[in-house]
Amino acid sequence: MTSPSLTEQLANLPIIYILYFVVAATVIRLAMLRQPAVSARSIAEFMESAVIAVVLVFLILRPFVVQAYFIPSPSMVPTLLGKNGSGDRILVNKLLYRIARPGHDDVVVFIPPPLATDNTPEESSGVPVNFIKRLIAKPNDVLIVHAGRLIINGKKYSHQNLRDALHGDGFFKSDSSDGSDDSDLQADHHIKFRPDGVYIDGTKMSDSDVAKHLTQQPSDTVQVVPGQTIINGKVLDEPFIAEDPDYDLKIYKGESLKNDTVQGMRLDGQHLSKVEYDADNAAPAEAIPPAKYFMMGDNRNDSKDSTEWGPLDEERIVGKAQVIFWPLNRVRAIH
Repeated sequence: MTSPSLTEQLANLPIIYILYFVVAATVIRLAMLRQPAVSARSIAEFMESAVIAVVLVFLILRPFVVQAYFIPSPSMVPTLLGKNGSGDRILVNKLLYRIARPGHDDVVVFIPPPLATDNTPEESSGVPVNFIKRLIAKPNDVLIVHAGRLIINGKKYSHQNLRDALHGDGFFKSDSSDGSDDSDLQADHHIKFRPDGVYIDGTKMSDSDVAKHLTQQPSDTVQVVPGQTIINGKVLDEPFIAEDPDYDLKIYKGESLKNDTVQGMRLDGQHLSKVEYDADNAAPAEAIPPAKYFMMGDNRNDSKDSTEWGPLDEERIVGKAQVIFWPLNRVRAIH
């Protein structure tokens, strides 16, 4: 886990520390009121204002209305930038879901299940861990994901195959100027398969260049099959994602049955043999169980989300992310 910033530590300051401050400030205020000096009365008034502000912010607004969060990881790129991109600071509405149900495509902050954090509920600092993802499927939705692929000479290639080929050919060599070893290409460079072709970091690559990197034969015909996320039989239009999915997925016995090109076949993160996976995958896709929601990062192939640990219990939802308030050049509503 990434160490939290000072801003995040303050935003998640435990209630006990708030109470200590309120008690201490109140004692100081009462002591100052007994002093005849004008400066003592000024200190007393300051302490009174500080107590009111702290109680309002930490005991009323933060628990029930709104709270600030820091985005440390690239799992929600391009919607939210992580620490290395700039480190977006956001405001989360904690009141909305007390009076309404979460909706499709909401960007949601939640307490992750134990499986998502290796059964570690807090970071070493004692600050509770919170995740932020997009709500893709609700209770009773039937979710199916098909991996994107390229087909050349009858052979299937994934996003990762192309990414590795481009890296091997020095296509991403510009990153080496900052001393990095390109160990996290998936976070640094995004490959999207679209019906009209392959896009690298938002720029379309010609089919001949794609073939050249994968087969060394620019004249080979490249067939592009974009990855799809399907809810209740409808293919979602998701312009906000960094990449189309590089895995097949469906719900089986209330858990995520996933097969991707990097980590293989898994059921809620537990590895399966091909025989086990084929047997489970032969069953019809099931609906999201009651009172559970399916969360996915916008950076689909670089996100630790419900595809790894299954649908999220409703009781773990904290609130809806609504505004980026820092840095200033990133201020905007979150959609």
